[in-house]
Amino acid sequence: MSELLDTPSAAVTPAELLPEDSVRAIADEIFASFVGEDEVLVPLEGELPEETVSAWVGIDGPWRGRVVLTCSPGTAEELTRALLRGRAPEVLDPEDVEDGFGELANVVGGGLKALLPEASTLTLPLVGTDAPHNGVDEHRIASLWRGQPFDIAICSVPLPS
Repeated sequence: MSELLDTPSAAVTPAELLPEDSVRAIADEIFASFVGEDEVLVPLEGELPEETVSAWVGIDGPWRGRVVLTCSPGTAEELTRALLRGRAPEVLDPEDVEDGFGELANVVGGGLKALLPEASTLTLPLVGTDAPHNGVDEHRIASLWRGQPFDIAICSVPLPS
């Protein structure tokens, strides 16, 4: 895989660096560990609702990219409840959901960063309804979690000119 990083970064696609089966394996491991032992992402495509929330982290190194998790606000809230494992208050504050969903993006991004052949760093997670544009080389892994659409998108981020 290191030979991929020897080519100009525009020529290396996220799908080449982080193939779908590797992304799914990392996501499955993280969901089992952090969300719940029996919680899985089902590899089926579902249409994202009009209202979505995304959490993303950047990867910076020989390859610069971004990992973006996207789902409905309700799904992000349920994921946060699952992450808190019984310690969640009856009503979650928006900040709690932002922290929980952002932490999930951070852990998924960290797991994917570890698959890269050379050292890279991870940015702090950001959460919002206006996710950054993913670009033409977007590598989208569509899934369902508890029957709700949950996407992981990976894309290259060009260096500023």
